[in-house]
Amino acid sequence: MKITFWGVRGTLPTPDINKIKTGGNTTCVEVRIGTDMIIIFDAGTGIVNLGRKLLKEFPGQTMPPIYIFFTHTHWDHLQGFPFFNVLFCKGAQINIYGPIGKNRSLEDQILMQMDDDFCPISYQKLPSYIDYFEMGEEEILLPKGVKVISKKHIHPGGAYSYRVEYDGKVFVFNTDTEHYLTRLDQRVVDISKDADLMVHDAQYTEDQMEIHVGWGHATWQQAVAVAKEANVKQLGFTHHDIEISDKEINALERKAKKAFENSFFCREGVTIEL
Repeated sequence: MKITFWGVRGTLPTPDINKIKTGGNTTCVEVRIGTDMIIIFDAGTGIVNLGRKLLKEFPGQTMPPIYIFFTHTHWDHLQGFPFFNVLFCKGAQINIYGPIGKNRSLEDQILMQMDDDFCPISYQKLPSYIDYFEMGEEEILLPKGVKVISKKHIHPGGAYSYRVEYDGKVFVFNTDTEHYLTRLDQRVVDISKDADLMVHDAQYTEDQMEIHVGWGHATWQQAVAVAKEANVKQLGFTHHDIEISDKEINALERKAKKAFENSFFCREGVTIEL
């Protein structure tokens, strides 16, 4: 199982020069199993570069089925979708999973941004095949014996954590995750149990959290607490605030490693193999 980070920012893309080493694209993580099993978590602007890479990887070939899991449908997690090059591959199969909407279907939530009032790309003219699967807290079995488990956590409007299990290895993705003021969200701990790699939201510092209660995010200290309680082997911090620079992230990473040695701040382009 190979995990590659294509987008690690939260809220908005940040092309600023002092943030470029960490990366400025919004959330997108690729999980590859072998050469032909492609799972993607969220379609922030990071999915654009992933799409370019996939077209180079499969030039003139039939694209393997793509499985996209949305943690939720806030803009920074879907704004790259209309520009995902695989959409324009004739016959490509894209399977989209995500939370059941309160007021709109999953399909309507994803495609609202492709309305011609907002986007020049016509969804109806896309040559790919796209299927939608609305989901709650459940287990989904994919080809190759891959299991994906979803569990709801605290975030305005709702959001899901995901756990991928394959061949004895476990990857957990907990982004846009908030905890209670006095304790951790036990659902996040439970889904993270014994993970080989857990990636956890760490948008705010402890000082920032004092004025961002209810915004749906966490600190690196809370991520460390989850990792310790869940017996996680390796911990990655993600959904970096738009104001935080490379220099500041490097400084926070040094502090975090003292609290949890096998931890790091996620950076675009980095691949971790489990």
